[in-house]
Amino acid sequence: MQTPGRGGREGRGAPVAAAAAAILALLPAAATATLSQAPRAELQNGSAADPPAPATAALPLPSDTVLGVTFLDVGQGDAVLLQAPEGQTALVDAGRGDIVPLLREMGVERIDLLVATHPHADHIGGMAGVIRSMPVRFYMDNGQAHSTATYRRLMTTLDERPEITYLEAVPRTISLGSAEIEVLPLLPTGTTDHNNRSVALVVRFGEFRALLSGDSEVRQLTHLVGLGVVPVVTVLKAPHHGSDNGVTAEFLAAARPEVVVISVGRNGYGHPRPAALRAFAGAGATVLRTDVEGHVAILGRRDGGYGVARGEQVASARGSGAGRTGAGDGTGAAAGDAIIGAGTASAGSAAAASHGLRLRVHADAPGDDNRNPNGEYAVLENSRGSDLSIAGWTLCDAANHCFRFPRGAVLAAGGQVVVHTGSGQGDGIRYFMGRGRAVWNNNGDTATLTDAAGATVLVFRY
Repeated sequence: MQTPGRGGREGRGAPVAAAAAAILALLPAAATATLSQAPRAELQNGSAADPPAPATAALPLPSDTVLGVTFLDVGQGDAVLLQAPEGQTALVDAGRGDIVPLLREMGVERIDLLVATHPHADHIGGMAGVIRSMPVRFYMDNGQAHSTATYRRLMTTLDERPEITYLEAVPRTISLGSAEIEVLPLLPTGTTDHNNRSVALVVRFGEFRALLSGDSEVRQLTHLVGLGVVPVVTVLKAPHHGSDNGVTAEFLAAARPEVVVISVGRNGYGHPRPAALRAFAGAGATVLRTDVEGHVAILGRRDGGYGVARGEQVASARGSGAGRTGAGDGTGAAAGDAIIGAGTASAGSAAAASHGLRLRVHADAPGDDNRNPNGEYAVLENSRGSDLSIAGWTLCDAANHCFRFPRGAVLAAGGQVVVHTGSGQGDGIRYFMGRGRAVWNNNGDTATLTDAAGATVLVFRY
């Protein structure tokens, strides 16, 4: 395998010519695909060809399946595991240390696509160990060499594995089973630093989209927005670990993420920075942090719905077809449900309880909302065959107006509880937040239900 940074890019004709085959090779063996155009990555007359035209693949999509996007808790670093419904796996960055045991826990036996967004140790430190420990089919980076021992070790390890095909991070679309990974344009080599040449990826699975961009800072984010290539996404990996130089108002306005995941650990940089957290909250996003939650898995559905598993829920969450529907119920209330966690969790846990739970919000009270706060309310329904203790569970809106269910609160089998915004006397079915004004936004809001341990049970956005 020819690798960047060891003698430059010269002599890389054979492996880069193989890049066109990568689109086909990542497809499931039984799938049929039609490619509109393969990437033109070969050399012509000893010089680089024109920038490649993006390739696309059309695949039949299986039903009742999810794309797993798991943000691994690797401390102050990045490692994002992508698992297609058909079993193909991509790993975007590998943290600073050995993550092989963690990957094995997740059931990973091979990596179809390994991506180094940029050559900093907190992103590539664990990559050599991955390459030595399991089969890797394709490796992608930004082509920018680094002088560190960590980078040299990675290049040496890649040289020892000539069967791994190198893919240059040029604009292209790669099929990972029935999901697609779009590589966004980089700033030219030599024009900026490593962070601002991070490989930026848009992961698509039907209407579900996730944006991963390594340690992109203001210059790269501005570049991408200026090119018009930042789509509206469901999930955003916070650029640069939640640094204030990894966010701009224009970038957030373009991406409009529903969920922002910050990969971060103990650090001396102040990550995540308060300004970034305020920006994400101001954009209406739910913010999840690996230093708080542990692993964070987003289970994306083709209809754009998604579920979230956190911490110990993550290992068992893969394969759950659950997600929010966001459909109206015809009553004038916004309705939908998001299943968080896995069905194999122990009885009574948030993960097990989420199957059969439904959350909806009636945000528009009759008359003046602020004069009639009890006219708006949230409804939690239980279609399971057994009662569920919800004592200590918390229901919050996006602005963190919260209600905590009291000791002894139970959601009966086949029953429901109603949480009114205003004041009143609770009776075990009706509860009251005690607010003097409306809290649910008529123009859209997010209701988050967490259990007594702080684990997310349902996230409903309308």
